[in-house]
Amino acid sequence: MNKVIYIGELTLNVSLNTDGTATTRVGDRLVAAAALDGMMGVETIFVGEASADVVGDHIVSYLDSSKVNTASVDRYSEGASPVKISSTVSDGKPIIHSAFPSEPINPVWPRVNEGDVVIFGSYLALDKRNHDAIVDLLKHARARKAKVVSIPYFDLTRVPRITRVMPEVWDSLEQADLVVVTTDDLAALFPGEDPAKAFKAHILFYCRRCLVLDREGLTMRFFDGDESWTLACHPTQLDKERWAAGAVAGVARALSEGISDPDDIMAKANETAHSEIAASVL
Repeated sequence: MNKVIYIGELTLNVSLNTDGTATTRVGDRLVAAAALDGMMGVETIFVGEASADVVGDHIVSYLDSSKVNTASVDRYSEGASPVKISSTVSDGKPIIHSAFPSEPINPVWPRVNEGDVVIFGSYLALDKRNHDAIVDLLKHARARKAKVVSIPYFDLTRVPRITRVMPEVWDSLEQADLVVVTTDDLAALFPGEDPAKAFKAHILFYCRRCLVLDREGLTMRFFDGDESWTLACHPTQLDKERWAAGAVAGVARALSEGISDPDDIMAKANETAHSEIAASVL
């Protein structure tokens, strides 16, 4: 089994509850997927950035406890790790407290071997401060014959206008061997278009393989050029983001084992998202 390298944004998420308490969670879809892969015994590395402060320590400690290698987390000293605060009684728009350095991300890039899997996404890959550096890392990974997976999602509150980040989205898709998106991701990027149309009209030009995750319909649909396959998934108690994280972790597991058949990739994604360990970790 080859190793999996995740590239994504590291945040501390704080939810303010109506009873006066607060709950915290580290990261988003990619962080959850990395934690699940680590706990399932996959050699997992996370590439990201976190300030050398107490919040950054907490974030890195979470990854360490999930058996994720954090040697490639850039611990910058100028600034503060991002804290995203949301409330169940607010207008639904989270407040983000952060102070990033002016310099782009500068991690210790892990060694990439042929057959390794590199999964990247979140606003980290689209932020103009980091985009060129991330693309350089991805080009290096592709030259080393790694399998590159793009997860083109981001917090909409960070992007007032989608058109401002579309050049970076296209760049990201062009670096990928496989794109994994949810129906919500597609709706944000290509409003009013169903998955098949969005894939053929936009994604196919850059990447011929795409897996669409539909939590509402409990299906996964794999596009490969002019062909597609659909898998009906079992009901789950996981919400959209946690279910998607489990599926991404499963895709990573499949690719790290050398699996390339669409049906087998979807089966591994579905199995992982519905596993007992996913229910406990996610």
